[in-house]
Amino acid sequence: MDPSTLNPSTQKKEQSYYDSAMRWIEDTYLSWFGENRTSYGTKESLKKTQITGNKDVDGIQESVGETVGNTFGSNGLAGAVGDGVDKGILRGNA
Repeated sequence: MDPSTLNPSTQKKEQSYYDSAMRWIEDTYLSWFGENRTSYGTKESLKKTQITGNKDVDGIQESVGETVGNTFGSNGLAGAVGDGVDKGILRGNA
């Protein structure tokens, strides 16, 4: 079916179903690894700071990023905070 032939309310409903399904897939995938969006996002953001080209410095930065990200993971020390931010802010429920 060509999406351009749908009326606007049908397009909105279809997009809503797609968004819900994608959120469920993301949540399921991240939960397999004990992650949530907060911990995963933190790790990915800190990976982007590895710009020195020195493998020792980049290794330290990667370790710090993993540690901070794991802290906010579902099983981490601040897991409740990470889950709260994931459910409240990152999903737009705040």
